Amino acid sequence: MGGGDTPPGFPHAHPTTSYWQLPPHRLANHRTTPSLPTSTAFNYVIIGSGISGAAAAYKLLSRDASLSILMLEARTAASGASGRNGGHCRAGFWLNFKRYYEALGEEEALKFERLEEENVQDIADFVAEHDVDNDFQDVETADTYVTQEAWDGVLEVVNLREEVRKRRPDAGPLTKRKVMHGQEARDTMGMPSIVGAVTYPAHTQNPYLLVCRMLELSLEKGLNLQTNTCALKLVQSAAPEPGEERAGWSVQTDRGTVKAKNVVLATNAYTNSLYRGLEETGFLTPGRSQVTAIRPGSNISGNPALRRSAGLNDLNGSGDYFMSRAPGLEGEGDILYGGGRSVSKTKELGITDDSKINPEIAAYLKHAAPKFFGREKWGEEEAEVRDWTGITCYTPDTFPLVGEAPGEKGLWCSIGMNGHGMAMAFRSAEALVEMMVEGKEPQWFPESFRLGRAWRKPALDLPVEG
Repeated sequence: MGGGDTPPGFPHAHPTTSYWQLPPHRLANHRTTPSLPTSTAFNYVIIGSGISGAAAAYKLLSRDASLSILMLEARTAASGASGRNGGHCRAGFWLNFKRYYEALGEEEALKFERLEEENVQDIADFVAEHDVDNDFQDVETADTYVTQEAWDGVLEVVNLREEVRKRRPDAGPLTKRKVMHGQEARDTMGMPSIVGAVTYPAHTQNPYLLVCRMLELSLEKGLNLQTNTCALKLVQSAAPEPGEERAGWSVQTDRGTVKAKNVVLATNAYTNSLYRGLEETGFLTPGRSQVTAIRPGSNISGNPALRRSAGLNDLNGSGDYFMSRAPGLEGEGDILYGGGRSVSKTKELGITDDSKINPEIAAYLKHAAPKFFGREKWGEEEAEVRDWTGITCYTPDTFPLVGEAPGEKGLWCSIGMNGHGMAMAFRSAEALVEMMVEGKEPQWFPESFRLGRAWRKPALDLPVEG
């Protein structure tokens, strides 16, 4: 932020530095204009410079480069969850297919599946089309299980999805998955304690550099980016300006007040502080996630697991995840291991302070991989490279909140990414842009993403994991 104390619920002024943010990108402290443009009435003010905000700006300006768009970022560019995650880009919510199917119906379950899969492909296409230098790697990922009970539940999901595919060949999944049981899974994955695994194509990347490239392209198209400028309050105008069809919005910041016809909240876990009507619903819950980067043990270098990314989905009740930096990349061999909520009494929920790490989680993450693989397979432990935290947020049904605020014309949201933004945010931004520009939802958009559901009892209520 611009300095001073951090108001409760807003981005903390001095966050931990993630593995991805070293060195800082050239846009880190970018201000397109030295002073805040308070005299201009913009078409859009976008609050937040993570994947949701960057994608919305890029997609709007790609449609119409004449639009005037101001982006406000409380801290440095891409300094929120998008620049702090574990480096995964994978369609991992397939595991919820049965839950979605039973609670929301077959069509909604299929719509979500397609959105998630196409979102991951869209990210890969964006990286290729724009030659994004963000260490993007094609990998095989795996969802692994150490308890038979959890594995049996996964097999129910697999069997239901296969039954739907046979009935509806036109609605088959885009992602091809392989199911492995028992010893085959243990040998293939190099994980001695698992009872089963499902593998499928995915990617790893530096997410910070991905988002910064989106911002660069938007700046080339005319975006005005103002970093270190914290939005503090939204005020809807009492009446339309002369010549305007409807009232606009004022956004009060720590550097002055800006105006726009439309405000886009791409603020994820920090949204409650700006959008009090949503806060009152209790639908959006912030939480602190934590990752550590460690060097591999002395005996583990040839293990096949290190050629993949993986979710250890039932480990210690809440699940962990890891990926390894590929040969030839800076930090080659570093293992980025995240999770550890199982050791926190609060599961780190309700926290918006990423200036600190939880020391109990840090200790857990440092030793979790050696314990999981076994001391003999792992060998001697090396020192951790870095610990960091990021603020994520969760909805009861695991879906984001996308659309126009009920009863508040010109206030739009693409938030609530449930720690899964790299598989949902890009397509969510596409849907939001179509709503704002065309005035309607795209046909492929799941109804279960609609913002208005926050004011109703959720059809699905799942625990926060990972």
